[in-house]
Amino acid sequence: MMSDIKKKKIIVIGGATCSGKTEISVELSKLFPIEIINFDSMCFYRYFDIGTAKPDNEARAAVKHHLIDIKDPDEEYNARTFSEDAARLIEEITSKGKIPLLTGGTGLYIKSLIYGLSPVPEIDKAVYRKKATELIKEIGPSAAYEKLKEFDPAYAEKISEYDSQRITRAYEVYSATGRPLSYYLAQNPFGSPLYDYIYFNFNPERDYLKSCIMKRTRLILEKGLIAETENILKSGYKPDLKPFKSIGYRETLMFLNKEIDTEEDLYLKIVSSTVKYAKRQ
Repeated sequence: MMSDIKKKKIIVIGGATCSGKTEISVELSKLFPIEIINFDSMCFYRYFDIGTAKPDNEARAAVKHHLIDIKDPDEEYNARTFSEDAARLIEEITSKGKIPLLTGGTGLYIKSLIYGLSPVPEIDKAVYRKKATELIKEIGPSAAYEKLKEFDPAYAEKISEYDSQRITRAYEVYSATGRPLSYYLAQNPFGSPLYDYIYFNFNPERDYLKSCIMKRTRLILEKGLIAETENILKSGYKPDLKPFKSIGYRETLMFLNKEIDTEEDLYLKIVSSTVKYAKRQ
C-alpha cells in the first residue's frame, strides 16, 4: 500500500510565466544539493529554444537539468509519460542523496505526478476523437471554444482558446461519458499526495509581472524568434504541431502568414497573449 511506503521529499516551484522560476532554482542549487526536473510542457521539445525561454547553457552548467529537449516536435508527450519519467528521476536523484526540485508552469503535469492521474474512463479514442475532430472542424475553432465554455466552463477557463489538442480531448471525453473533463480532473484517485512536497508558487504583483513579460518578449524577438520559427518550418515540421500552438510561436506563425503586419505588432500580440495566460496560471 502507498501509505506503508515512506514518501520521497521533493520541492516544487511553480507560478506565473516570467516570474523568475529558473533564476530562483539556480540560486537554490548554490545552497542545497538539488537537481532540477522540468515540468514546463514546451521545454520538452527540441529546437523550440528562444520562444520557450529555456534555461540557458550557463544555468544548465550550474545545476543538472532533466526533461529538457527530450522529444522531437512531432512526438507526443503527455501527463502520463511525464509522471512516469519524473517518478523515475525522483528515485534516481534521491538515491544519490540529492533533492529533486521540479520547476515549470504546466499545472496538469505536476498535479498528475503528485496526486496521480485522474480516473478518466477508458473510451474508444478511434471513434470519439474522430467525432470530436470532425465537429470542431465543422463549426470552427472559435465556436468550438465558446461551446466548450458552455458544457465545461471550469476546463475552458484553464486552457487557451488556441489549444486545439486539449479542446479536442474535452470534446471526446464529454461525448463518450456525458460528463465534462473537469469532473474527472477534480478526482484524486489516491486521496493524498504521493510525495512529501513543499510548493512555492510565485505570482508577482501584476504591473511588475507585465513589465517582465514586456522585457522578455522584446528579448526573445531580438534573439531571433522569427528566424528560429522559420528554421523549424524549413526542417519539415508542420505548423499544426503542438509546440507551434504555444505563445510566441503561434503569433510568429501569424506574422509569417501576413496575419500580423509588423514586428512591433507581433511584439504587442505576444505580450497580450502572455499577460492573458499568466492570469490563468
